[in-house]
Amino acid sequence: MPSKFLSNQRKIIDGYKKAGPYLGLGTQLAATVILMFYLGYWLDNKLQTQPYLVIIFSLLGSFAAIYNFIRSVLKLSSKNKKNKENE
Repeated sequence: MPSKFLSNQRKIIDGYKKAGPYLGLGTQLAATVILMFYLGYWLDNKLQTQPYLVIIFSLLGSFAAIYNFIRSVLKLSSKNKKNKENE
């Protein structure tokens, strides 16, 4: 019984190790878009240019977030592929 329990625990831990790097990517994507939106909103209020900077910064934030998301996933994917080849 204990060896089966430990085996299951190792499988769970290995699963978390594999999924761990991907868990923060969604939060990072959302944070980038929200941060750029509020930066545009703040600049619009400072410069009295409503709503142009909000729109521009929101689009820039969205593109930057998606670019960073795809780059991170590809980087993690290639790292996992290399680790599997070395095993």
